[in-house]
Amino acid sequence: MGVRAAAAILPLAVLVLVGCAHNRPPPVPPPSVPPPSATAAPKPPLPCLSQADDLSFATCLQTELNQVWTRELRDTGRTYTAPKLTVGDGNRGHRTGDDSPDRAFFNPRGGVHLPTQYLTALRTAYGPDAHRNLTFAMSHETGHHIQTLLHPGVDVSVNDREAQADCYAGVWAHQEAADGLLDPEQFRAASAAELARLATYPDEVATHGDLAQRLASLDKGLHSGNPAVCDVGPLTWR
Repeated sequence: MGVRAAAAILPLAVLVLVGCAHNRPPPVPPPSVPPPSATAAPKPPLPCLSQADDLSFATCLQTELNQVWTRELRDTGRTYTAPKLTVGDGNRGHRTGDDSPDRAFFNPRGGVHLPTQYLTALRTAYGPDAHRNLTFAMSHETGHHIQTLLHPGVDVSVNDREAQADCYAGVWAHQEAADGLLDPEQFRAASAAELARLATYPDEVATHGDLAQRLASLDKGLHSGNPAVCDVGPLTWR
């Protein structure tokens, strides 16, 4: 092929290539991804909080309290036995000086007591969320049961005993959250609300400490999950 013929063919080839480029279908855009929802899906209700009445809730929660403390004591070679539970104004067992019908309480013979007047006060204060606040009360009173199992009859100040029970409540909540059965932020918020309510009772503050002191004890257990951080004087975990 001569030089002139080749030169004539080249523009034609360029035109053909340009025409193919124009006729090529446009690229298909990737499928659009919907933007993430601005609000997270609500968490399903935790098993015990789905119980409507006080007795069902308290029975369910005691089972979860027992499960955690059974495991914790077993890890130290000791045996856990569950406390009795009274919901309402049943047999209150052996009374002590700080038993009160408008508050939850524990005594070694009668176990954990949730009097009707106390349950009514929670409903009045918190409405449908009352069981969140009752969770703190039951975990605190079960902390007293742990003290009785580990150190029966040990004489310590009531303030030290109550501070440790608050700390044990936090330890239980830490372990319960690790098992996926409790929201620690909700527990802490409900506990703070109930402690603030209880701080309006002068006798409660005198024996249990003020709001800041009680939250400090609760947080110590809640953040660590280790019962040994709750040791007070002779009331030791090991």
